[in-house]
Amino acid sequence: MAKRTGTAIKKGLAKKPRCVKKKSVSKTKLPSCGRMSKVLTFGQRSSPSSIVVMLHGLNDSAACCSEGVAMKWAEGLEGSLVIVPQSPDQSIWSDRKNPGFDWLRQQGFQDTSDHEANIKELQRVARARACHIEKWLKPILRKYGVRRNRLVISGFSQGSILAAICAVRMNALGAIVCGGVTGQPVFSADESDYVGGGWMRWEDLLPAGKHSTKFCAINGTCDCYVPRKPLERMLERFDCYWHWDHGVGHDFPSSWYTAGLRWMKDLLK
Repeated sequence: MAKRTGTAIKKGLAKKPRCVKKKSVSKTKLPSCGRMSKVLTFGQRSSPSSIVVMLHGLNDSAACCSEGVAMKWAEGLEGSLVIVPQSPDQSIWSDRKNPGFDWLRQQGFQDTSDHEANIKELQRVARARACHIEKWLKPILRKYGVRRNRLVISGFSQGSILAAICAVRMNALGAIVCGGVTGQPVFSADESDYVGGGWMRWEDLLPAGKHSTKFCAINGTCDCYVPRKPLERMLERFDCYWHWDHGVGHDFPSSWYTAGLRWMKDLLK
């Protein structure tokens, strides 16, 4: 998981913003908000005491995201059900041999040289996807009889953006942002490629007021895709456990998942 999602965000954000010549493009509505393309479950499938959701990163998949982590978390959190959904939208790099998925698939019809236009488009996409995830998750909570005060939403790289937004909007017990909250590459329909990116003022999408959701932020101090000051401002009004791994980048070492599990054990006891 770490290698795939880390490579994807680096590749996307490496492109520089520029003006582009208009081409004729198909206006497919994105993001698509139909059924999740896949959902994996681990742990207590009958009357779980809590639910942990894992949201994959850019160009990742449910299988890769859960590998070596989901079962470990399920075994470490007795009575918990770990659920790993997969976005309905494939990434721009996806192919049959190596499918990858994207929670924030963009239309890209805005002037991508205008940063405010990019923020508006990315916030539109993130808001639509957050509503989609919540609509998918609420019936699951009802099905298993699990209250929101026993719900933890975790996200990795791109998935951390949605984990933060959805957890607060749903008033979940906790949220883990691992290798995040990141910036986001900006897609241009004219170029059929990413043309830049950055922090998209994700804090604007969090509901105002006091919320009881607790955060666990796990990152490396050398991760240039997680802007530390904007992230700290975003989470300053929440009860947040900060885990800064000195000298580490967007690398997702196993110790990060151990730290997340340790935090959840304490939170859910």
